[in-house]
Amino acid sequence: MKNKKHIFIPLFIFIGACLIALIASFISFKADNANKAYSYQVIQLDFDGASNGLDPNGNSFNPVQFLTDEVILDGLKKSNLDSKYQVSEVRKQLVMSNVVPKGIVEEINSYSKVLDGSSEVTSKDYHPVRYSFALYHDLDKKLSSKDLNELLKNIVDSYCESFYNTYSKAYDTSAYNDIYAMENYDYVYQVEVFTNKMNILGNLSKTIYAIHDDFAVEAKTFSDIAYRCDKIISNDVAKINTIIILNALSKDIDRLKDYYNYKIEMLNYDKTKYTADLASVTTQVNNYEKDSTVYVGSGENVIKVESNSSATYNALLSKQIELANNIASINSSISDYQSILNDINNAVATEEDYTLVQNLITKLGTDYDELEEDFNKMLEAYNEKYVSNKILSVDDVKYVSVKLVSTSFIVRCIKVGAPIVLFTLLGICIYLLVINSKKKEQALA
Repeated sequence: MKNKKHIFIPLFIFIGACLIALIASFISFKADNANKAYSYQVIQLDFDGASNGLDPNGNSFNPVQFLTDEVILDGLKKSNLDSKYQVSEVRKQLVMSNVVPKGIVEEINSYSKVLDGSSEVTSKDYHPVRYSFALYHDLDKKLSSKDLNELLKNIVDSYCESFYNTYSKAYDTSAYNDIYAMENYDYVYQVEVFTNKMNILGNLSKTIYAIHDDFAVEAKTFSDIAYRCDKIISNDVAKINTIIILNALSKDIDRLKDYYNYKIEMLNYDKTKYTADLASVTTQVNNYEKDSTVYVGSGENVIKVESNSSATYNALLSKQIELANNIASINSSISDYQSILNDINNAVATEEDYTLVQNLITKLGTDYDELEEDFNKMLEAYNEKYVSNKILSVDDVKYVSVKLVSTSFIVRCIKVGAPIVLFTLLGICIYLLVINSKKKEQALA
């Protein structure tokens, strides 16, 4: 029985030492590698032109620019962590980078042909369409992997919302309408408000049509909306303005005169500036000599140019013509407003004239409301097709950590656990030697 005891005690000690070594290695490994763990999510740019480095509107851009402080803060708020962490703390642990397929990397690095083998490329020729977000656990090691995943997911969701909002086409004049209680303003101001709103609506329609001229709803395009806006302005608005001017229709005739006098005053201010600029550019044209240093521009915008080509001279001539045209246009507008003032001074309005213009303005508002409604329906369909959930796709969020079964963990076991086991074995050997020594003494006795 005693012999068995001498055998089992060292065995139990050795097993215990191995367990202690393994636990110590595990704790040490997790502590050192906690900052290497992170939540990971990938988005993909799905719109046309992304692979060419263009945004949905066809302009050059960098997707990283959308990862703003506002986006990070919004993600923290969605996770109810905005009171616990600062945006700056999160940003230090948040990395957004492009994801380039391994095959493309090899082709770029070797300057070989890409994709279809039709063109020679360098690293500038490939624009990634996949981008990764990595939020490192070093932000707060007490935060669970689930909560870290949730925080990253909310940040990426906010990023996508910012992206959608940037490229979604929007048209909202509700605030603009609230500013103007139409009945409190003179007729000419009311017409001007509707004219400005229709110009905004028409210009936005033209912009969208230029991007996607093939988009249509019930065979109607944004070009049709723009045409209707221009038609209302050129026909209905022009008609109303003519009636107002020829009959001097106003709720306050002196105020109406002040309105047109103010416009003339502002035009004269612009005319003075353009005239001075034109004189400066004309002097530059007259004094221009080949192979000389010239100063191109006007007012505060002057650029020093070293040139011996005709391009500089042509630029000066173009600027001169542009300024002359601006002055001619201003002179024409001033003449028109002065004629309007003369008509106002000589006109006598009747009750029928007032009723007519009020009815026409009411109809103008109704026509505009119908136009805006048609536009918004088309805009909703446009955003659904080209923007919402179409320009980006998002992968599931994942948590990445250093694997326990790995070479690095084995190395850590050797560094931390091996000394414990070796010292234990040494102790066991000493223990066994002492036991054997006592046995020999007892046998000799």
